[in-house]
Formats: sequence, structure tokens, C-alpha cells
Amino acid sequence: MIILIGNIKGGVGKSTLTLALANYLTQEHRRWVGILDLDFKHCLINMQKNTQILQTPSLYTIYDRQKAESINLLTKIKENPHKILLIDLPSSIEDAYASEYVSLADVILCPFSYDQFTINATLLFSLVITKLNPRAPCCFIPNRIKNFTKIESKMDIELTLSKFGTIASVIYDRIDFQKLNNIHTPTSLLNLILPTLDSIYHQYLQR
Repeated sequence: MIILIGNIKGGVGKSTLTLALANYLTQEHRRWVGILDLDFKHCLINMQKNTQILQTPSLYTIYDRQKAESINLLTKIKENPHKILLIDLPSSIEDAYASEYVSLADVILCPFSYDQFTINATLLFSLVITKLNPRAPCCFIPNRIKNFTKIESKMDIELTLSKFGTIASVIYDRIDFQKLNNIHTPTSLLNLILPTLDSIYHQYLQR
């Protein structure tokens, strides 16, 4: 199964959500997981390098595009539906290789926040992915949302997004997200993220 995590708006927590989901799938459900880091900053690849320097075993492997293509990673994933590949998309999906990955996705997860600039970008992303891959279900995840913040037009925003997919429950922001890595998820975050990840798993990923 191929799962894309993307939005054309930066700063919505794509990489953080990718890590949280990868840790959840490996630890809670004992699934084989790989991550393909396509983001131009390669923060997940750099995290893996730091882990290797510390000689701490990771829960899974994080690949860059060149490595993934050299071992035919996508073909292997397609041949084994129990395996899950999470793809952290770049903010721009206009490149040919990024568009190809979108077309192959089985599920698309789109983290977002409720500010107007992010919503505009999220709607544009939704239009593009619907054109590139109309068969893949899309789930919008309100991610790293500030608690106790009044959100204007929340119902209208979610009604508009629901035309493209489902809306997951909110993941609120916490300072401990900075401690999230490819080794473990801080215990303090579990109550915050498990309801959302459980819902996504049972709706889209359970096989």
C-alpha cells in the first residue's frame, strides 16, 4: 500500500505526521513500513543519518528517491500489499516524478491548518490530486492546531474540504512534537494522536 502525505503549503506538519504514522504502524500494528522522503529539505533522511551515527536502531528505513528507484521499491510494495510505503511529498507536485507517485497512491493524507492562506493552498492541492489520481481516497487532517484558538468559518471550511474527502479529528499542537523521531513517539503525545491515527487505520489501512 502506498500512502501519500502532502500539501502544497509548507509548515503544515507533513514530515511530523509521516513520522507519527510510521511509528504507529510499526509499534501498534507490527506492519512493515518504509518512508520515501521526497521533500527538498530531506529532514527525514537527515534524521535517519543522525540515528545511524548514534548507532540506535530505527523502526524502519527512510529512502531518498534515488535509493528507492535503484531497488525498485515501489514495485516491491505493489507486489506485497501488507507492506506500507509512506511518501512525504514535496510542496511542489508539478515535477514529473512527484506526479507519478501521486498517480500510484492508494490513500492520500493531507495535513492542514485553518488559516486562509493554508486553506487556499489545500484546496488547490485537492484539485490537483483529484485530477492526477481520482481513485485514491483523501483524508484531511487538522494538524498541529493551537488549542483554545477560535477558528473562524471552521464549519464552512470543513464543508468545502468534505467535497474532496473526509475530515479527521484534530491533532493539537504540543512542544513534545519536537521530540518525535524515527526511534519512538514520546508517551506524552500518544493520547493526542492515537484517536486520529486509529480512525485513519481502521478506515483506510486495515487489511
